[in-house]
Amino acid sequence: MSAARSPADASRLTFLPADVITAMQISTIHRRSQKIFNEALRPLGFEERHFAVLAVLHGRGPLTQRQLATLLDLDKSALGRIVDDLERQRLAERRAVPTDRRAHTIHLTDLGRRRIDEAQQIAGNVGRQLFAHLAPSARRAFDQALRQLLDGPEVDPSGPAKEGQP
Repeated sequence: MSAARSPADASRLTFLPADVITAMQISTIHRRSQKIFNEALRPLGFEERHFAVLAVLHGRGPLTQRQLATLLDLDKSALGRIVDDLERQRLAERRAVPTDRRAHTIHLTDLGRRRIDEAQQIAGNVGRQLFAHLAPSARRAFDQALRQLLDGPEVDPSGPAKEGQP
């Protein structure tokens, strides 16, 4: 990762309210880490979004598209495009569910299993590079804070929380 920081670095926006700065910093970190991860995965012919589906299928086994969409917090159409990409690359395949003609399970192919093994090594390397500068205690605290955010209540973008409320 380059030592130079983008002029859009949200940490420089100290004139904004703290909650806005935090949200912008999370967004900036997401974009930056996704870019690095996608560049690292490029030799395998896919991106982080494909990795996520392959990794879940590798860890959980075949799942319906609905189950995958729920686990990855993706809408149906976005997941459909990802699975289309994976099928074109022969990394995954849809199979009809015999008891529900509208449902399909997604299965990894042998090539998909080999690719996800390679991709997980790449992901581990990227993660070590991104977080190597954090002390172990800071990394644990960061992971715990992220988990709390993910496990928190749904956010209603049209109804902001009042001061002092979750």
